[in-house]
Amino acid sequence: MASFRQIEANRTNAKRSTGPKTAGGKARSSQNAYRHGLARSRQYDAAELIRFMSVLDGVCLGHPAPSELLAAVAQAKRDLLCTRQVRQAMLANLSEGPAVETLQRLKGLERYERSAFAAQKRALRSLRAEQA
Repeated sequence: MASFRQIEANRTNAKRSTGPKTAGGKARSSQNAYRHGLARSRQYDAAELIRFMSVLDGVCLGHPAPSELLAAVAQAKRDLLCTRQVRQAMLANLSEGPAVETLQRLKGLERYERSAFAAQKRALRSLRAEQA
């Protein structure tokens, strides 16, 4: 259990770390998620998803696959492709900016790629289970 001094120290520290105070700092921090666009919720292009779903449906031989499973696989695949496109753009611009900053951003991109890959894996597993 925390001592009284630790609790008071935590409360004092919490009061100091409440985010940016100035208008400039607030404006800068509000743009954090827009660096590459992967953190915000995505609006999918319906035509693109339908094209992905039709390709996947053509691959699923034998049994027709449920459309919600095909949509989940298509969205996961699209997320993975977006992440990889962002990485390619970062690598192409590596010579233009500071290398250390770009390398840190590339490392941070791994989180989004892992998430997209896990979603794709789950969706494909569900589709495979439905086909069996």
